Amino acid sequence: MYCYERLRDLREDADLTQKEAGALLNTTQQQYAKYELGVQEIPTHHLMTLADHYGVCIDYIVGRADWTDTELYRELRTWKPEEKERLLRSLRVKE
Repeated sequence: MYCYERLRDLREDADLTQKEAGALLNTTQQQYAKYELGVQEIPTHHLMTLADHYGVCIDYIVGRADWTDTELYRELRTWKPEEKERLLRSLRVKE
């Protein structure tokens, strides 16, 4: 059994039905329901689509990241590459 507990929460927060979420993935409501229930593993390309749609990282969907990580992810997505590099350099100096 697979664990995708956050799929339902994300879908409901976005005010989507299972049918609408399935359509987003070009699949049926029945197939999408299997993903939410953990009966079937969700393909990576579907995880990518959902992560982009909900503005979260795949790690959040599969339970490997918490909400704070998601907030950081959302913020960093708006940064320019040079801003990210500057942050990384400052973090390395502190090590």
